[in-house]
Amino acid sequence: MMYNIYLIGHFTLAVVWLGAAIYLDFTFLSGFDKATTEEKKSLIAKIGSLSDKTEMVASFFLPLLGVLMLIDRTFWLKVGTMHGKITLALLAIGLYHASRGVLRKMEAALESGNPIDTLQKKYVAFRIIVLLFLVVTVGMIVAYKSGIISTIFLIKSWLT
Repeated sequence: MMYNIYLIGHFTLAVVWLGAAIYLDFTFLSGFDKATTEEKKSLIAKIGSLSDKTEMVASFFLPLLGVLMLIDRTFWLKVGTMHGKITLALLAIGLYHASRGVLRKMEAALESGNPIDTLQKKYVAFRIIVLLFLVVTVGMIVAYKSGIISTIFLIKSWLT
C-alpha cells in the first residue's frame, strides 16, 4: 500500500516537473531575446518564482520518494534500466540547480548592466539538457514496461 502512495507521489511530481520545465523553457525561449532589460528582469523573476514552487519541490521530493520506493521494492535495484534512470535523474537534478545558479547570475548581470549573452546561452543549454534527461527517464520507464504506465491505471482504479 505505501509503495502505491510513493509511486503516485513520484509520478505526480515527475509530471509537475516535466510540465513546468516545458512551460518555463518555452516562456524563456519565446520572450527573452525580444524583451527590454526591465522585461528580462521581470521574466527572470517570474521564472524563478514558478520554478521555486514547482521544479524545486519536485527535484527535492522525487529522489526522496524514489529511495522510499527502492527500499520497499528492492528488486528494482536488479533492473539495469533503473540504474540508467537514476543516473539520468541525478544528472538532471544537478544541472537543474546549476541552471538556477546561472539564472541568478543573469539577474545580477542585468541589475549591474553587464552583458548576459554567455550566461543566456549557458542557461539555455542547461535547461535543454535537463528537459532531455527528464524526457529520456520517462521514456526509459515506458519502454521498460512496454508502453504501459502502471501508475495511470493505479490512479484510475483508486478513482473508480
